Amino acid sequence: MFAKTHISEPPKPDGSLLFQSKSNSTNGVPYPTPPSSVAAVIPPHPSQLDGYRTPTTYGHQHTPSYPHGRGPSPNGARALPYPSPTKEVATHRVTASTSSASARIVPGNPRDAQVRELRTIKLPRECLPRFLSIARVNTLQNRETCGLLLGKDKGSKYVVTTLLIPKQHSTSDTCMMDEEELVMQFTEERHLITLGWIHTHPTQSCFMSSVDLHTHSGFQRMLPESFAVVCAPSSTPQFGIFRLTDPGGLQTILECNAKEAFHPHPDVPIYTDCDNCHVQMKDIPLEIVDLR
Repeated sequence: MFAKTHISEPPKPDGSLLFQSKSNSTNGVPYPTPPSSVAAVIPPHPSQLDGYRTPTTYGHQHTPSYPHGRGPSPNGARALPYPSPTKEVATHRVTASTSSASARIVPGNPRDAQVRELRTIKLPRECLPRFLSIARVNTLQNRETCGLLLGKDKGSKYVVTTLLIPKQHSTSDTCMMDEEELVMQFTEERHLITLGWIHTHPTQSCFMSSVDLHTHSGFQRMLPESFAVVCAPSSTPQFGIFRLTDPGGLQTILECNAKEAFHPHPDVPIYTDCDNCHVQMKDIPLEIVDLR
């Protein structure tokens, strides 16, 4: 049923993303399953949480959550140490003053008490360049690509073992997953945990939009260590690894009652980089599975 799997080799590019959604999910990626070696369980949608109201449109549409437009990349974002795909599409980027964003983003600090309580996640170093290679066809067509970062509970740490590319359809600023039941079946059969998610901004910078923040709140509420990777091949830095601040950002997003998909949030630290903290890139094997 699943596409051919392979280790550390990018799948053949497929630019045809014409799948129609067959699920009731309205956001671009599924919510993570709690750590379990038996079966995956779909966590509650944020709309079922007290104090949360689902946006009208719940996809990865990258309108910044900054009150005055796009903010700068967080301190923890990094330039990718690998060649990035050649960019052949025109870019359109809105700039904004750094003052509005500086109060919203805080750099990760491994000495923080909250960070020390998180279990370490080992992320294969080749995951990011491999994902950019997989997304290259879509990137050249100014389309987003999304994926899931699955792995195992190793007791004192988590290890990302699999990059899963689900069936999906996308535009320049949206990416919606199709046939979620295939993802659930895959994770159950492999006894895998959803540790994070990854997606591209083909022509935009590296940041978490307001919709991204709401999407990630579902992941992080179920698994505090959950992280989000944003790849921006046409921008510098080219990638960032983020999580919501907790306490602070997670509660702010879960309690947000905004009806619009794109909306500002309070000028407080909402999210932080975590590649200097509990997420550590290592030279370990990676399995790539493309379900498209």
